[in-house]
Amino acid sequence: MTEQNDIPIENKTEATGNQGMQVNVRMQQGEHAGQPLYSNFASIQGGQGVVIVDFGFLDPQTMNTLNQLVRSGKRVPDTVGARMSCRIALNVEAAHNLAHQLNQLLQKK
Repeated sequence: MTEQNDIPIENKTEATGNQGMQVNVRMQQGEHAGQPLYSNFASIQGGQGVVIVDFGFLDPQTMNTLNQLVRSGKRVPDTVGARMSCRIALNVEAAHNLAHQLNQLLQKK
């Protein structure tokens, strides 16, 4: 399966300054890329020149229990166990492009 996206790629040159262009990128699946992953939360951390995005799965029953605790005014645990689905490390430019694409998608919804 091949996925095609219009991905904004910044072309930075001294003569022209910052310019953006659209390039069609045809992405081929890697060895394990064909396996769908489901996530119902994400956590983001920054490092030197890199953004790390952890996608995770929190059991729906745990989410319901937390919601019930909040509604009833009871104490919510400091820590809740979850399973990491995937960790992705992006350079800052790729993270910026991802944020831009997500914003465009969510504005349409």
